[in-house]
Amino acid sequence: MTGTRRTARKQPSVMRLFEATEIQDYDIHPDGTKAVCSVNSGRNWELAVLDLRTGRTRRLLSGGQSLMSPAYSPCGSTVAYHADFEGDEDHDIFTVSADGKVRRRVTRDCADNQHPQFSPDGKRIAFISNRDGDMENLFVSDLRGRSVRKLSNEELPVRTLEWSPDGSRMAFGTGIGDEDYISVVDVEKGKARRVLSKRGVEYGANGDFGAATSNWSPDGSRLLFTSNEDDQFDIGELELSSRRTRWLVRSRGEKMCPQWSPDGARLAYLETEDPGVRLKVKDGRRTTVLSPTDGLTRSASWLPDGKGMAMVNGSSVRPEELYVVRTSRPVKVTSFQRKPFPRGWLVGPRAVRYKSFDGREIPALLFEPKRKGRRAGVVIPHGGPEMQSVDMWDQIVQMLLMRGFHVIEPNYRGSTGYGREFLHLHDRDMGGGDLMDTVFAGNYLVDRRMVDEDRLGIWGASYGGYLCLLALTKAPDLWAAGVSIVGFFDWETEMATERGFLKAYDLKKMGDPEKDRDFFRERSPAYYLDRLQAPLMMTASARDVRCPPTESRAVVEKLRGMGKQVEYHEYPDEGHWPRKRKNLVDLYTRTTGFLDENIPR
Repeated sequence: MTGTRRTARKQPSVMRLFEATEIQDYDIHPDGTKAVCSVNSGRNWELAVLDLRTGRTRRLLSGGQSLMSPAYSPCGSTVAYHADFEGDEDHDIFTVSADGKVRRRVTRDCADNQHPQFSPDGKRIAFISNRDGDMENLFVSDLRGRSVRKLSNEELPVRTLEWSPDGSRMAFGTGIGDEDYISVVDVEKGKARRVLSKRGVEYGANGDFGAATSNWSPDGSRLLFTSNEDDQFDIGELELSSRRTRWLVRSRGEKMCPQWSPDGARLAYLETEDPGVRLKVKDGRRTTVLSPTDGLTRSASWLPDGKGMAMVNGSSVRPEELYVVRTSRPVKVTSFQRKPFPRGWLVGPRAVRYKSFDGREIPALLFEPKRKGRRAGVVIPHGGPEMQSVDMWDQIVQMLLMRGFHVIEPNYRGSTGYGREFLHLHDRDMGGGDLMDTVFAGNYLVDRRMVDEDRLGIWGASYGGYLCLLALTKAPDLWAAGVSIVGFFDWETEMATERGFLKAYDLKKMGDPEKDRDFFRERSPAYYLDRLQAPLMMTASARDVRCPPTESRAVVEKLRGMGKQVEYHEYPDEGHWPRKRKNLVDLYTRTTGFLDENIPR
């Protein structure tokens, strides 16, 4: 009897992880048949029109590094958007005809102009800008940018805006942390008044899931809002004439993006449910989940006829796609992933909790590789810091899993999604408790014998890049290697270059660098570089205004002068985070390869 020889199935190329077209912002056409989207199919972020019936897309406009926040005019003939050409976050507002033939520039200044929204009559555009000083405020302009008026004069940054149904007023959200409030401004008179403000309470959920602070009722008499007055972000309604509020949704998870259906009869919102975010609709006493059962759902919006909703959804094992749900089952409209991944090739997380230095339980996502036997791991603290690691599409995690690493993503104190108390645990303590939570995430892997004590690495970007180098210098014996991406490393020099929201945020969360110099230095890894033991890779972007490359260059120069092992790469054509796919692939390949080489097998 002749036997047959079984051949091992070849693992797909890592490049498969980068094949899918990415989607960021979108807006649905007034006729409900199509949407204009900000997408990246391999080069830069550009605008495309998506047919919601067929799923076919056509390019509308390209050029620059990123074209974002597209919004249709009320008649659907024009699209407004903001564009960043250099990666330096000096955005300008543009309009383009729906056929892509006529393009006009609305703003022309060295400022950050973002989030354009047409007035209900289509004759004006409102936007947020720091054009009049360092702080973001609310402005309104005619369609050609010839007449621009400032509508707010806030000392804290304006974060969101929304026209009233009749166009006579705008609601806007302002603030940082517990100095957070919602105002309404008369567009013609330019007079604003606060309508929701309570000391120690935030209005509007934080995070990166398309959070909005308010939503007008169809008749313009009421505003929806979110507030963490009772710890978790719940949904309330403000009656503007009486200033009375009532609570509409209270539950364990944090709620975001509340919005009335076009007829005002139903309420849609997003809610965190570890390890994901789900879309729900409340109709009277009945609440229905509309999103897929797993992953992150974001950027949800009602269809113009009110008979369904659109949403973006993806998970660790599914790249993001646009879905439409008209009954009870979401239907995938797009096919951004060219061909499905082999069954079982990708790995999803499980939600875990571990005790930190003070006994507090810290939530985290744990990924376990299919390839067994390496007993190595990587801790990935998220950026922000007011963000949350959730079950979402992330190529870096899958690349590490393919190399046999366990991966843990701690939602350290100060993360969103776990209530007001947890969120504010890092106030005047950044680089303190959150650092220890990150260190104890590594201990969690070692203590449970998933990872050997000499086979642990750390990888972080932005604020996560800061925590990475801080962990490498404050707990040097724990790590075999580390990767710090677009981070900052000296609180004094970082804050000296910040602007707008970032500066205001750090002043509130950290204090005054002149008055608290000793504290700032104690929390700055730049002053502890002599303690570094593990091999380090650092990357930066030449046009980054958030964490400028001078931060990384200074650290690299000092480390090399000390004879420390450090590799450095800088991307000359990028801002804070790589927008060009070739750079993102290079970044992930470099950093995973570095960890693979320097963490013992």
